Amino acid sequence: MERLRAERKAEVMKNKVNSRTVYAAAMLLGAICFIAVYGIWVLNPLYEEWLLNRGDLTQHYLGWCFFRQSAWTFPFGLTDGLAYPDYSSIIFTDSIPLFAVFFKLLSPVLPETFQYFGWWGLICFMLQGLFSAKILDEFHVGKIEILAGSLFFILSPVVIEKMFRHTALGGHWIILLAIYLFVRHKSIYTHIGKTSLYWGLIGAYIGSVHMYLLPMCGAFLCGFVLCSWFCEKRLRPKYALPGVAFLSGLFVCTYLLGGFSTKAEAGSSDLGVFSFNLNGFFNAKGYSRFLPALKTYYDGQYEGFAYLGLGVILLLVSVLVYFVYIGYQRIHAGKRRADRELVLYGVMYVLMSVGLILFAASPEVTFGDKLLFVLTDSSTLTHYWSMFRSSGRIVWPVWYLITIGAIVCNDRLFSKKNIAAVVLVICVLIQIFDISGKLRAQRNTFAGEVVYESPLKSDVWVRLSEKGGFEHIVWVSHNIDNNGIMHIAKYAYDNGLTMNNYYFARGINVNENTKKSLENPDKRCVYIFRGDETEGIDAYGLNLYEADEYIIGTVDAID
Repeated sequence: MERLRAERKAEVMKNKVNSRTVYAAAMLLGAICFIAVYGIWVLNPLYEEWLLNRGDLTQHYLGWCFFRQSAWTFPFGLTDGLAYPDYSSIIFTDSIPLFAVFFKLLSPVLPETFQYFGWWGLICFMLQGLFSAKILDEFHVGKIEILAGSLFFILSPVVIEKMFRHTALGGHWIILLAIYLFVRHKSIYTHIGKTSLYWGLIGAYIGSVHMYLLPMCGAFLCGFVLCSWFCEKRLRPKYALPGVAFLSGLFVCTYLLGGFSTKAEAGSSDLGVFSFNLNGFFNAKGYSRFLPALKTYYDGQYEGFAYLGLGVILLLVSVLVYFVYIGYQRIHAGKRRADRELVLYGVMYVLMSVGLILFAASPEVTFGDKLLFVLTDSSTLTHYWSMFRSSGRIVWPVWYLITIGAIVCNDRLFSKKNIAAVVLVICVLIQIFDISGKLRAQRNTFAGEVVYESPLKSDVWVRLSEKGGFEHIVWVSHNIDNNGIMHIAKYAYDNGLTMNNYYFARGINVNENTKKSLENPDKRCVYIFRGDETEGIDAYGLNLYEADEYIIGTVDAID
C-alpha cells in the first residue's frame, strides 16, 4: 500500500513538473511573439518618443506623466494637473492605474523620463501564453497541442488590435484568468476561501486596469456561482461569496483610484454606434490575406472587431465533424441521456456566450448593413448600459470560448494524439500567415526608433517658456481636438504647467471653470483659442498672439 502511494505521489509530482515546464514554455512563446511583433525599443523605459503623436497611446502616456508629477492625494489615483482646479482620476486616462500607482511610489528613484507601457505589453503576452496553456491543460490535450494552441491566444487578432492602441485593453489575460476559474469550477468550487480570493483579485485587477473587463469577467463569475448552486441542488448563501469578493475588490480599487471622486460623466448618448455586428467573427477588416472586410451597419462597429482568423475558422470544421460523430455514436449505441454535469456546463457555456453576444450587439442587433431588431427601447436600461458605450468589445470572451472549443474538439476527434497535433499546428501556421500582413504592419510601426517632433513651431511657445511665471493652461474651446490638445499637454508637462481640460476616456465638464477663468483673467494662465473659434475674443482684454493654428492670450505681454 505504501509503495502504491509513493508511486502515485511520484506520478503526480512528475505531471506537475511537466505542466510547469509547458507553462513556462508558453510564457516564453508569448515573450518571443511580443518581441517579434513589437521589437525591443518599446521596452526601453527611457524611450518616450514612440508614445507621442499616437492618439490614444499618447493619452495614456501623458496621463501617467501628469499623475506622476502631481502631489499624493487620497484617494490615491487623483491628479489636479489635467482638469485644474478640479481633480481627474488616472482611471479616465486609461494609463493602466495598476502600474501607474506602483511606479509613482518608485518615482523618487526613477529617471525624469520613464515609461512602462512596453513592459505592460510584454507581460500581457506572457500571461496570455500562461493562462491559455493552463486552460487547455485542464481539458487534457497533448503538450504539443497546448503550446501550438497557445499561439492562437498570444497572437489573437483582438489582442493585436488593442495593444498599443487602447493599451490597457491589451490585458486579455484577465479574461483568460476568469475563464480558467470557470473551467476549474468542478474541482475548486467547494473551497470557498480560495475561490473568493481568486475572484476578489480579478475584481481588483479590473478596477485597476480597465472597467470594460467587468461585464466580460462578470459573465464567468455568474456562471461560476450558478453552477455551484446547481451542483449543490440548493441555494446555499456561502457559494455567493466569490461574487461578494469580486464586487468588493472592484469597488475598493475603483474608490482608491478616485473613480468616484471626479466629475466624469459615466454615460453616453451614442450606445449602439460602437456595437458588435453579427458578422464580426468573420469580418477581417484588413487583418486577413484571404478574407475581405464586410459591410457594417455603423462605421463605429470596428469596436466589435472579433475576427477569428482563417486558422480558427478551418479548425471549426473539426467541431462540426466532432459533434456529428458523437451524435452518431450515441444514437448507434442507443444512448439518449447525457451526463448531467456535462449538460450543466455545456448549457452554461452557451448561455454565457449568448448573453455576451447580446450585450455586445446592444441595443440594435445588426448583421452586415442590415438592422435585425432592437433589444430594448427602455431609456433607464439604456442609460446604465451606456456606461459601456463601446459595447462591441464585450464579445471578446466569446472569441476565446470558440477557439478553446475548436482546439478541444480537434483533440477529441482523433484517437491518435499526433494526428490532432499535426492538424492543430497546420491551422496555427495558416492563422499566422493569414494575419501576417497586420503583424508586419505593427512591427513597422513600433519596432524601429522614432523621434518626436512637436507641431508647435511658433516662437510664441518659446517666448512663453522664457518669460516664466505661468502655471496653468486654459483650453478655451468647448470642442476637444484630441491630437491638438495632447500636443498642448506635452508642452504643458515639459514646462511644469497644469491643464484645465484633456482628452479623457469619460468626459469631464469644465465649462463652468473655464467661464470663470475668462471672466477674471489670471496672469498665471495661458489662454488657448482654436484659430477657427475666435469670435468675441477681444472682449476678454488679453494680449493676443498667433501661434501655429492657435491664438494665445495672456494678461501680461510676453515681449
